[in-house]
Amino acid sequence: MNDEMPPTMEDLKKRRQQSLENASRAIAARPDEYREVKQMIDRVLCRPVDISEYNRIARQMVRLLESLNASSPGSVFSYYYNHIHPDKKGDTRYFKVLCADLKEQIRSVDRYRRQRHNLRIIR
Repeated sequence: MNDEMPPTMEDLKKRRQQSLENASRAIAARPDEYREVKQMIDRVLCRPVDISEYNRIARQMVRLLESLNASSPGSVFSYYYNHIHPDKKGDTRYFKVLCADLKEQIRSVDRYRRQRHNLRIIR
């Protein structure tokens, strides 16, 4: 039996905030890899992925996610690294679903990054 209490809502909000900050730092450190991940996700979601292409595409995406996660561990990229990697938890059946979910997480990170910076035009 587990004596630990489940995390409170406040704990979960703190974890989410930390994950967003780590993802933001990872993106700042490796913007080219980030852009490439976004492009790959769009390609995967816009067209059918043949089973013979899955391994190559998944490994390429995992390499990019690993690079992003290495620059700032503890971001959302680590979850997707483990769940997309063909030799870990990755499964062909869930690849597109995970890519769609990753796209939503990326939108969330982008929204967080925009909200953090108040840019104003000064004339």
